[in-house]
Amino acid sequence: MSNHDPDLDPALPQSRRASSSNVGWLAAAAVAVVAIVAVAFIATRSNQPSPDQQAAAVQTQVAGAQTVQAAQDATVAAQTAAQSAAQTQQTLASQAAQDRAQAAAAAADHQAAAASADRAARDASATAPDTSQPPPAQPSQP
Repeated sequence: MSNHDPDLDPALPQSRRASSSNVGWLAAAAVAVVAIVAVAFIATRSNQPSPDQQAAAVQTQVAGAQTVQAAQDATVAAQTAAQSAAQTQQTLASQAAQDRAQAAAAAADHQAAAASADRAARDASATAPDTSQPPPAQPSQP
């Protein structure tokens, strides 16, 4: 074997040497610059919603307002129903109290009438002649 350098021998084909040009680095730098510009464009452009998105947002707001109104209406209806129920309950309680007072008065009247009848019966029996005994003989008149 000889110490032969193939690059120096003109008879042998030239081996490809690594290129010392900077084309690869320049391409990578260009791609990086384009990426940076794209990111900057995306970040700085105004984010205007499309007409469909605007319409959907308006519909959502309207639906939300309607929901709030419905909740307020339901609250008012519930308060009205509660007041009506309270008034009805108060009226029924008042009527029940009046009925109890009338029943108590009627019972007292009935009791007083029974006591009066009892007294009248005792008085009548005390003043009535005793029918179990024969009547006393009356003196004859001359």
